[in-house]
Order: sequence, then C-alpha cells, then structure tokens
Amino acid sequence: MYKFRFQREALFFGLALALALLLACGKEPVSDFSESLENSSSEAGIRTVVLISLDTLRADHLGSYGYESFTSPRLDEFAMGGVLFEDVSSTAPWTLPAHASILTGLSPWRHGVVSSKAGLSAEIETLADWFNEAGWKTSTIVNTLWLSRETYGLTQEFTDYLAVKRSNYKQIGPSSDITDEAIAQLQKQGGASLFLFIHYYDIHADYAALPAYERLLVEPYEGEADGSAWQLMRANFAPAHIAACVENFDSGQCEFGSQDIPRRIDSNMEAVVFDEDDIAHITQRYNAGIRQTDAELGRLLSFIEDYEGAEETLVLITSDHGEEFMEHGRVDHFLTMYQETLRVPLLLRGPGVPVAERFNVPVSLIDIAPTLLSLTALPIPEDLEGFDLSTLWRGESELNWEARPLYGEASGGLEYERWTPGAYPVYRSVRMGDLKLIERQMGDEDATYELFDLRTDPKEKIDLSNIRSAQVDRMKGLLQDRASYAGNTPSGSKVEMTPEEIEELRSLGYVP
Repeated sequence: MYKFRFQREALFFGLALALALLLACGKEPVSDFSESLENSSSEAGIRTVVLISLDTLRADHLGSYGYESFTSPRLDEFAMGGVLFEDVSSTAPWTLPAHASILTGLSPWRHGVVSSKAGLSAEIETLADWFNEAGWKTSTIVNTLWLSRETYGLTQEFTDYLAVKRSNYKQIGPSSDITDEAIAQLQKQGGASLFLFIHYYDIHADYAALPAYERLLVEPYEGEADGSAWQLMRANFAPAHIAACVENFDSGQCEFGSQDIPRRIDSNMEAVVFDEDDIAHITQRYNAGIRQTDAELGRLLSFIEDYEGAEETLVLITSDHGEEFMEHGRVDHFLTMYQETLRVPLLLRGPGVPVAERFNVPVSLIDIAPTLLSLTALPIPEDLEGFDLSTLWRGESELNWEARPLYGEASGGLEYERWTPGAYPVYRSVRMGDLKLIERQMGDEDATYELFDLRTDPKEKIDLSNIRSAQVDRMKGLLQDRASYAGNTPSGSKVEMTPEEIEELRSLGYVP
C-alpha cells in the first residue's frame, strides 16, 4: 500500500518538474452576458460542475501534498487524474468568510462577511447567481449553520437547497447522508446542466472518527487530550478572558455548549495545557478524521466516475481553512493568519483539465469562482478579485502571479473584541510571492509585524521584519490602504440568530 503511494507521488513529482510553473495568466471578462450564452456548457465539454468543500482540511496533511501518514489515498488518486495547486491561500481562518470568498470570488473586505453578525449582502452575486442566469440547475447540500440559506445567505440563490442536520455535535461516523443526497441529485439531473455545491464538516473538531480509522492512524496514548471542541477552546482562552468571567460572570461571554451539557468559563473550569504527547495524539485523531472523510468522499467520486455524465463532469475539491497544532502557540483555528490555518488544498479534474499536473504559484480561494466560470464558457464578472486558474495551463495572459497581493482577513479577533476588548489580538496578513507579512493588533496598542520568506521558511519560524524593513514598509502600506478601502465596501446583511443557532455554533468552538 505504502509502496504504491510513494511510486504514485514520485510520478506526480516527476511530471511536475517538466512544467513551466510560472506561465502567464489573466482573466478576460465578457461584458455582454448574452454573448457568452452562445458558448454553451456542452460546447465547453462540461455539463456538470461539482464543487466540494472539506471543512478544516490542511493541505500539508494530504499525501499528495507530501504528508507521510496515509491519510488520503482516494484524494491522492483523484489528484493524479487532474491538476493540483500546491500553494493555495484561504482568505480567512474560519468557515463563514472563507466560504463567502469561495462562492463570490471576493475577499472578506469586498464581500462584507467579516463576522458572525454579518450575512452576505443581496448586492453581492455568487456562483449560484451566475449559473442560474446561464440556465443551469443549481443545487447545494450543506451541514453547517454558516452555510444556511436563511441565516447567512451564502446559499440563498441555489434553486435546490438541503441542510443536513448533524445528529449530535460529536459526530463519530462519516456524513454518509451528504454523499447519499449528492448522488441522488446527480441521478435525477436529467438533461439539465447542473452546478452542485457540497460541504462536508467531518474533519472539524470534535476529532472523532470510527475505530477502524483511528486504528490506522492513532497510536496508543494514556493522556487526557481528546480533541473535543471544548477542550481545544479551553486551551485557547486568553487569561484576561478567564479573569473577566471569574470576576463578573456573563453568560453571553462565558457560557458555551448545549443546554444538556453546559460549558462555562468560571472558577470551576479547568484550563488546558497540552504537552508534546497531547499534541501528537490530537493531531493523529485529526488525521483519522481526514482518513474517514477520504473514504466517504471516495464513495461519491466513484459514483461520479461511473455515472452516465462522467465525461462531462468537472470536480473541484478544496477547503475553507486549515487547523493549528501549537505551531505558533495555539490549537484549532479562527484567530491567526499563519500557514497552518491559511494553506488549503485545491484539486481539479474534468474536461479541459490536464492530467497529473501541479502548479506552485501562489493562488487563492477567490480564484475558484472565475475558474469554474471560465471552464464552463460563462463570463467572468469584471469586479471579481480572483483570476481564472485555467490560464496557467493555457498560457493566455501576462499576469504576474508572484506580484499580486493575497490578503488574510476577518480574523476571529474581531469577534472576541466585542466580548473582552484587548484580550485577543486581531490578525491580518498580506502575501506577495514568497514574502508574507502578518499584522497583530492587540487592543489599543501599536500593531506588531512579522515578515516571513515562505520559500526558505515555510513553517514561519524566522521573523525577518527587523532586517528587511523596506519590504515591511511596503506591505504595511498595502494593509493600510486595504483598511481604508474596506470602509467603502458592503457591510453585509444583519444577522439575527435563534438561541438554538447560537448554541450550535458555540458548541463547535465559535463565539457568535
């Protein structure tokens, strides 16, 4: 099994060496939508588009991205049949704003969904809008409140919408019902062109896979780390937050979990400090969740490969953000802008897509929307921030991918600031090529900055800000301009959640 995987990866890397990785690129929007309809999906060779988001999946925990543990055989096989993008950045370290970017082709300061109090404004169009206008059927199957039609609006324009409720917050088995519903949608597609968006939440904490998958990847362990969302939260709570709750308990700031299982920051709460063995264990439990999801996803991919419309089906697989395992002092995600939370996978396979090719230029989740539109011969709206990735293998324009700024925005610190001002920092980041600047703003204090060269220091351990001041100043200027610009963008629609919805999000480690 392992021998086959390494031989396959060796082939993949060998083919990659032959690529011209820095091909020119650009997007060519069509101003008249009616003209684009002359280029139908059948002419493009694509009648079905399946966009799959695997929540909380780090790119560097997949075999096709160089991970040593055997977490992803089915995804690795899928990657061999298409294109893999090695250097993909999310726009935000948590689910809501990142998915808004996937579906709109805009970064958070452009689409306005920067906190749990903001839904997608009606003036912002999504992939569902554009496929609807072109006469496609649009369908989505989701299992998280962040993607609910009514609350946040990211999926409101899909003609078919299904929210699959998790049976409980600690879901051990795979989301087989998601797969079943996706297969059902494909089976009843008929002669219509279909855009299908599917979301799996299984990898997200609580880290809880079936024993069969834990036996594959989890070593014997005698500690107390269990990978539950509440335990991860307790490892992350700031001392100032804990002190404020102990001194003056406020249920809005200090209470989490369900009515049946209350979880509170108070004098009885036991804080969590993980040692190396604990981190190794929860990492392995996370990996078991990936392996379980990989197997479940394999069931869907096998159906797609064998069903009647297989030769006209384009499949794109990605994630919204990664996960932290104390690389920079935290676990989980939501707050920081380091690579463990921002680097995600992006795999693409189908008509018009090369086989077994890899690209190592910096790309972003905002590039997904224009790429899908381009590959289906639909127009790319002129105001999108993202670019058509297919031009990387077509060589059609002169965009310098290394020079364009990629922003990390909507830090969870914006949420915490409403609770305990000054207890948690607000992070932002900007990246140009291999250089990445991270801003950390703590309350009213002056912001601090770290500069990393990801080519020589991919784990972001060597801060170069003191010796490369010119680059720091230039990139700080981009962040400052961005902040000024953001004041003129949509603020998002106002969100009012029910007590049940608030309870659901808090049980998963969020702070609505």
